[in-house]
Amino acid sequence: MGTRKQATVAGVIGAGLIYALAATADPSNPAERALGGGLLGAGTGAVIGAISGGGRGAAIGAAVGGGLGAVAGAATTPPRPHHHYHHRVVHRSY
Repeated sequence: MGTRKQATVAGVIGAGLIYALAATADPSNPAERALGGGLLGAGTGAVIGAISGGGRGAAIGAAVGGGLGAVAGAATTPPRPHHHYHHRVVHRSY
């Protein structure tokens, strides 16, 4: 197997693992969204950087993408949903 094909396979596997990890983040927790966004951004930036500039481009893309992804993840955190529990009173007659 060629070096380029090995790198492509490793990149696809790595991207899949990053997406799987980011999918487990709590959508209402800013820290977890920042971590998930950072991982997604780093993975995407590394892939784009590797395609456009090789090894050094992958490192730069991962750093920039990770930083932007973390900021975007934390900044877009939605508020926690409000759960309204209706307590139903059961009247029993004996």
